[in-house]
Amino acid sequence: MQDIKLDDGDIQFDYVNDNQEVIQSAEIILGTRKGEFSFAPEMGLRRANLLGKKSDVEIAASDVYEALQQEDRLKNINVKAIVNDHDRSITLKLTGNVGETKAEMEVDYA
Repeated sequence: MQDIKLDDGDIQFDYVNDNQEVIQSAEIILGTRKGEFSFAPEMGLRRANLLGKKSDVEIAASDVYEALQQEDRLKNINVKAIVNDHDRSITLKLTGNVGETKAEMEVDYA
């Protein structure tokens, strides 16, 4: 498939193809709050367990796995969460397979 290239949420006058399009799709899912997009309310990630005083890394990882199931071209997903208690932020380092190719991405939440 092919999609318009996004760079930090800004549209670029370029396209992404193949594996990069799958990774971008997953990043969009993880960057969207579940229910936020009215045309597809089931799309996105529940963030209640990801951020804030009552965050729970194990449940948050489960929420991330559930969200990434929306992108069925991404398989064998592994999530590593790095929590910064000082500023209550979290970085997710994800790996998975797109076909036979290993894909990596990093998503920050503050």
